[in-house]
Amino acid sequence: MNCAVLLRHLKMLVLTGSMVCGATTALNAGLDLDADIAGHTNLQLIVMEAPGCIYCDLFRRDVLPAYQKSPRAKSLPVRFLDVNNLDDAKLNVSSPVEIVPTFVVMRDDQEIGRIPGYVGPEIFYQSINHLISSIP
Repeated sequence: MNCAVLLRHLKMLVLTGSMVCGATTALNAGLDLDADIAGHTNLQLIVMEAPGCIYCDLFRRDVLPAYQKSPRAKSLPVRFLDVNNLDDAKLNVSSPVEIVPTFVVMRDDQEIGRIPGYVGPEIFYQSINHLISSIP
């Protein structure tokens, strides 16, 4: 792993850690699927996964059903891709996918940000809220 990738992973760990250490209200806010992102268009959440990945299965079991029923799913729809077939998808991502699942927020086929790995629903929701709030 090169230094740039290692630094990016370190930044995500620090970001995730700071979210975990927040107040209880921050945890509850992290579960908010009703937050309005309607002002942003052409958004998509790409989930890059691999066959047999237990964390990919956990995401599908613990997060996906509630997410797909939420208002957020209308403005940030989910699309699943097999990490072994990314060349066929012709995505314009900023760096290779090294961890599965990796969640990439795309706008107009350009990467806005990503969440490498899955460690539970609360951290996922907090991380996705952070990415959405950073969209220009």
